[in-house]
Amino acid sequence: MELNKITGSDNSAYFSVAQQAAAMKQQVQQVNSDRVKQDSGAETGILSVTQGKASAPQNDSVRITSSVTMKNVDTVRAIEEMHLRMNQQIKSVRQTNEAINQQADGVEKLSAALSAIVKNFPPFPVENKTRQEILMSYISIRKEILKMTVPPPPLPVYEKVKHLWGSLFEENGRLSSDSIPPLQTDSSDSAVGSAVDDLAKSAKSLADISSSVTQSLFQG
Repeated sequence: MELNKITGSDNSAYFSVAQQAAAMKQQVQQVNSDRVKQDSGAETGILSVTQGKASAPQNDSVRITSSVTMKNVDTVRAIEEMHLRMNQQIKSVRQTNEAINQQADGVEKLSAALSAIVKNFPPFPVENKTRQEILMSYISIRKEILKMTVPPPPLPVYEKVKHLWGSLFEENGRLSSDSIPPLQTDSSDSAVGSAVDDLAKSAKSLADISSSVTQSLFQG
C-alpha cells in the first residue's frame, strides 16, 4: 500500500518534471524561431537596401555597355562603307586599264607591222604588193583603235592624272588621232619610219598613264 503511494507520488513528480522540460524546450524553440525570423527580416532589409543602392551603378553600367556596342557597330559600318567605295574605285580603275591595254596592244601591232617595212633589206619598192598589204592592214587597225573609248577613272583618281589624260585622249574617251599617224598605201619609207617613232611615243604614253592611274588609286 505504501509502495503504491510512493510509486504514484514518483509518477506524478516524473510527469511534472517531464512537462516542465517539454515546456522549456518549446519555449527555446519559439525563441529560436523568433530569432530566425528577426535575422531573416534584417537580412531582407539589408539586401533590399543594398540592391537599392546598387541599382543606379548597374543601370549606368548597362548604359555604358550599350554605348560601347553601338560605337562598335558604327565603326564596322564605316569600315564596310569604306570598303564598298574602295571596291568601286578599284573596279573603275580596272576597266580603265583594260581599255588602255587594248589600245596599247593595237599600237604594238601597228609598230611591229611598220617595222617589217623599215627593216626589210633591200627596202620594199613603194609599189611592192607585200608592202601595200602591210600598209592596208595598218590603216584598218588604226581605224579600229581610234573607235575604242577608254572610260575615265573615278574622279579622285582622274584629278591626279588629268594632265596626262588630256594630252592623250579626246573628251569622248577616244585616243587622239595624232597619237597614231595616218599613212597611205603609197606612203614613203621616210613617212613610215616617222610613224614608227610616233607609235613608240604613244605606247610609252599609254603605259605611263596606266601606271599613274594605278598608283593614284593607292595613294588615296
